[in-house]
Amino acid sequence: MNVRTALAGLFVVGNLAASQHALANVYPTEVVADYVIGCMASNGGTQDILRRCACSIDTVASILPYDAYEKADTVIRMAGVAGANTEIFRTTSMLTKMVDQLRLAQIEADFRCF
Repeated sequence: MNVRTALAGLFVVGNLAASQHALANVYPTEVVADYVIGCMASNGGTQDILRRCACSIDTVASILPYDAYEKADTVIRMAGVAGANTEIFRTTSMLTKMVDQLRLAQIEADFRCF
């Protein structure tokens, strides 16, 4: 095997690994849209805000894998429901840590995008 063949093989393997990592953090389109719509509703509906909100979800996705985002989002939504049956979502430290990870990613997104 010559050097060119070896380098080409390394290039392909490196690109596959990078592609798989990138795909691991791809959020479903409806989740991205929901995030951006909510962000725009909170910050104004301008074209500039659209770009900043899109940057925000991209930043969150670069920090937090989708499964962690989905779990934290579920905890946030359930914690917002009144009642004794949902108290566990407001008081369990493991669940609070999940939400904290999302909040930290959102803070970083605010620094980068707003």
